[in-house]
Amino acid sequence: MERLKFELTRARLKQNILAQVSSHPCARTGDIETLAKFITNSVSDILEIERVGVWLFNETKNELVNVDTYLRSQKTHSSGAILKENEFKEEFQYLLCEKYVDANDPYTDPRTKGFIESYLKPNGITAMLDGVIRMGEELIGTLCFEHVGKKHKWSEDEITFCSQLGDQIALAISNQRNNIINQELISRENELRELNESLERLVEERTKKLKKSNEELELTISTLKKAQNQLVLSEKMASLGQLVAGIAHEINNPIAAIQASAENLKESLFESELSPFQKELKEIIPDYQNQKQFLDLIQILKSRIEIISGRDRMNRRKRIESWLGSKGIDKSFSNHLIDTGFDLDLLDQCKELFESEKLESILTLLVEEITVYQSLHVMLLAVERASKMTFALKNFVRFEISKNPVRVNLKENIETVLTLYQNQFKKKVTLVKEYEDVPYIEGYPEELLHLWTNLIYNALQAMSFHGKLSIQTKTEGNKVLVLVEDNGSGIPESIQHRIFEPFFTTKPLGEGSGLGLDICRKIVDRHFGSITFQSIPGKTIFAIELPIKIPN
Repeated sequence: MERLKFELTRARLKQNILAQVSSHPCARTGDIETLAKFITNSVSDILEIERVGVWLFNETKNELVNVDTYLRSQKTHSSGAILKENEFKEEFQYLLCEKYVDANDPYTDPRTKGFIESYLKPNGITAMLDGVIRMGEELIGTLCFEHVGKKHKWSEDEITFCSQLGDQIALAISNQRNNIINQELISRENELRELNESLERLVEERTKKLKKSNEELELTISTLKKAQNQLVLSEKMASLGQLVAGIAHEINNPIAAIQASAENLKESLFESELSPFQKELKEIIPDYQNQKQFLDLIQILKSRIEIISGRDRMNRRKRIESWLGSKGIDKSFSNHLIDTGFDLDLLDQCKELFESEKLESILTLLVEEITVYQSLHVMLLAVERASKMTFALKNFVRFEISKNPVRVNLKENIETVLTLYQNQFKKKVTLVKEYEDVPYIEGYPEELLHLWTNLIYNALQAMSFHGKLSIQTKTEGNKVLVLVEDNGSGIPESIQHRIFEPFFTTKPLGEGSGLGLDICRKIVDRHFGSITFQSIPGKTIFAIELPIKIPN
């Protein structure tokens, strides 16, 4: 009965120690040294163990450093002792592999025999219990219970108690690491806050300086704008014209080479008797009539260059796949045939050709021919478009200003400008052209190009590049009338009387010089014509009247 009461008392004391350790302020703050002293002192006194120590591994895990060891008989704490892995390799290995080392006789236990001369004998240790401290998979250290001068067999309760204390130490170390990280984060946040405040002050100072500089710059720009004149603008346009005309000429050379190469490639691949296509055609289709039928089929498909999609493509694919399946040909070939413009309506026109035993080879040759033709066709279309663009560009920037009026094709003159803006008309601008047959007029083509450019670009801007632009030409007596209409926001009535004034603009800074309509008026005046406008929201029309013959 006395033994039972003694065990119950010890159990309560152990639980009390565990509770005190878990709630100890140092466990939360991560103060391992203070917590270790509390644990070694409490355990030593309650369990009557002469030596209790806490040992922790260094960062490289090759040394065990004594954080605290309590000697019960002397009531003293010590620390700082070091056990090195290179001196106790086997003993360190046991710590890595096992949860605890319960050496009832450490002098014969293989797990502790390496400590005999350097540690056990000098300290008179007769029984040793090492509870391994782990945090997850990481080995942290060990909690050591060591009896001196008397034999002792470690019970399961003592081993469990040692392990529980080791878990509490691991938790305290985790808290210590978290606290270090949190302190570092707080420090970084404070530094970042100070940097941000410093940066904000710097930005504010720089903003004030920049604002002042911008105000001075705006004043300077405004002054410079008022000092500009048409002569400077004309000279700039002349210089630009020389440059762009030279570039357009250089672009025309590779365009011509591409066009010639494409034509030669077309002839050498298909039209020449020695072409690979002709040779393959004769091998696959020896019969001359069938060859002729195949070439006729090619011409039909060339005229059918089209792009189909959606339901029409799906229905055509089903029809062709069914036909290919009946001929024992892979159904996936249907997509290639559809891309050539092929459909089953051609079967009756080329009946003998499609009954051939070499049908799959014939279809393959057919697809190859049309595919290459389509590629060459796209190439030639692109060359044609590029040629038109360079021609329009050369006409637009021609820098030789005519001294005397010349005959001008007004339609071609306007079309040159529209070609340069054709990319806008492909997007959100609808272009309506109503050209009557008007006679040639006398004029200065380079200046007229700038007239249409200013009017058309102003109209596009007024619509925010989204709306309807109409251009109309017609003859009225001995004059030609050109109307440029847009459905933009219109010109406010309050400023309509000023729009032809030089340097007057309603556009944001940097987007307009205020010279566009002034230049238009002067160009029309030089042609002895007139320019007027009508504007309400949703409809603005500029009307330009030009005489067919300029008076002497």
